[in-house]
Amino acid sequence: MSRLAVFVPLLLVACAEPTAGPDAGADASTDTAWSAPALIGPEASLEDTNPDPDVVEVSLRAEMVEVDLGDGTTRPMLGYNGMVPGPVLQAKVGDEVIVHFENHTWDATTVHWHGLRISDEMDGSPRIQEPVAAEGGTFTYRFVVPEAGTFWYHPHVRTNEQLELGLVGTLIVHDREEPVFDAERMIVLDDVLIDPATDQIAPFLRFHPELVHGRSGNVLLTDGQVSPGPERTARPGQIERWRIVNTANARTMSLSLSGATMRVIATDGGRIAEPFETDRLELPVGQRYELEVRYGAAGTVALQSHVLVVNDAGDVVEQAIPVYVVDVDGEAVEPRELVWPELATPEPRAVDREVEMSFDAINDPAEGILWRINGEAHRMEPLFTFGQGETVRITLANLAGQEHPFHLHGQFFEVPGRPGLYDTVLVGGSETVEIIAHLDNPGRWMAHCHILEHAELGMMSEIVVDPR
Repeated sequence: MSRLAVFVPLLLVACAEPTAGPDAGADASTDTAWSAPALIGPEASLEDTNPDPDVVEVSLRAEMVEVDLGDGTTRPMLGYNGMVPGPVLQAKVGDEVIVHFENHTWDATTVHWHGLRISDEMDGSPRIQEPVAAEGGTFTYRFVVPEAGTFWYHPHVRTNEQLELGLVGTLIVHDREEPVFDAERMIVLDDVLIDPATDQIAPFLRFHPELVHGRSGNVLLTDGQVSPGPERTARPGQIERWRIVNTANARTMSLSLSGATMRVIATDGGRIAEPFETDRLELPVGQRYELEVRYGAAGTVALQSHVLVVNDAGDVVEQAIPVYVVDVDGEAVEPRELVWPELATPEPRAVDREVEMSFDAINDPAEGILWRINGEAHRMEPLFTFGQGETVRITLANLAGQEHPFHLHGQFFEVPGRPGLYDTVLVGGSETVEIIAHLDNPGRWMAHCHILEHAELGMMSEIVVDPR
C-alpha cells in the first residue's frame, strides 16, 4: 500500500511543479511576431512544428502510461504524450490547427475539442467520425479556432473510463490584443476513485451510487497530482489570469479564494463585457472560468474546494480543501492597470423557436438503470432540427433528483441572468433551467449530460443545425 490514505469522502489536493511565469514588465506591443505567453500549470505545451505563424501543427498520442499521482504509488493509466493531464495546445484566434493523432491504447477512441465551434467532422463525435482504432490507428484533425477562450480535449468513446484513466488535456486560444498579465496559470481540477483494497483505480460501473450519481472520486487532483505538492510563488501586487477547468467525471466543484481578490473575466464562450467579483464559484463538470487574480501583501493565497464530509460525530459538514496554493513573497511589483481592448456588446437576438429537453431515469428489467432525454435512452435520431442562425429557447427540465451538467457541442448559449456565453450549464435536481442557444454552426451536434456515467447509460442525444 502507498502512503495515500483514502477514506470516504476524503479529497486530497494536487499541485504540479511550477514553471517560470512571464516577465511582469514584458510589453507585447514591442514584438512584431506574436508568441503565446508563458504558462504555469500542466507540464508542457504541444510543440508547433509548422513554420507558418498562422498554422499550429502538433502531434498527439494517446498511450498507456505508468503514473505516480504524487503519493509514491505507480498506477497503470492512459495519457496524452505520456502525460496526465496531457500537454496544453496553444493557438491564437484565426489559426489553423492541425493535430496528427495516434492511438496506442487498447481501445478505440476519438478526440473531442470541448467548447470549440468547429466542423462537426472534426468534433470527435463517434456518430460522425469512425473511432480511431486501437494499437496504432491514426487520424488528422484540422480546424480553425474562431474565438479566444479556455477549452479542453478528451475522448468521446467510453468517456467515463478513458477520461478517468487520464485522457484529458487543455486548449487555450489567445487574443493577441489582450493585455499581458504578470503570470498566466492553467489549473486542471479533477478527481479519481481509488479502491482502498487494491490502491488502484476502482472498477467502472460496478456500484449503484456510481450508476445513479456518477463517479465521484475520493482523491482530488489538480494538474494530475495529489497533495501535498509544492506551493507556487508570486510577488505582492501581481495581477494574474487563472484559467480553471473541471475535468472530473461527475463532481461539481464549489470554489473560493482566500488571500487575494478574484474577478470572473471569461466564461465558456470567452471574455465577458462586465467582469464581476464573487466569493464562491460553482464549476460543474466541463465548464471553464477565467479569473483575474490580484495579490495584496505577502502571505498565502489558496484556491479552495468546498466539499461535504462526515465529521467524527457522524454529521455531514462542509469542509474547505486547498487545491491550489501560492506563496506570495518578495519585492512588490509596481501598481498598474490592465488595458483591455473594447468589447462590443452583441445585439439582442430575438427567439425564433422554443423547445424542451427533459431528463429522467428508469430502472429497466433487462438493462438496469437507463438515463433518458425526452423519454429515450441512447437516442440515435436527432431530437430537433434547426436552421443555421436560429436563436432557440431551450427549457432544460430535470425530472429526477440528481443534477445534470448539460453540454451542447458546437454552439454557445446564454443563461438568462448570468453574464457571458456557455456550452455547459448545471441543471440541479428537480430544477428547470432555460437557455438561449445561438445555433450559428451547422452540423450534427451531440447534446448530453456531462456526468459521464449518465451519458454512458443513455443520456446522450443529438441536434441538427441545417446550413442556410
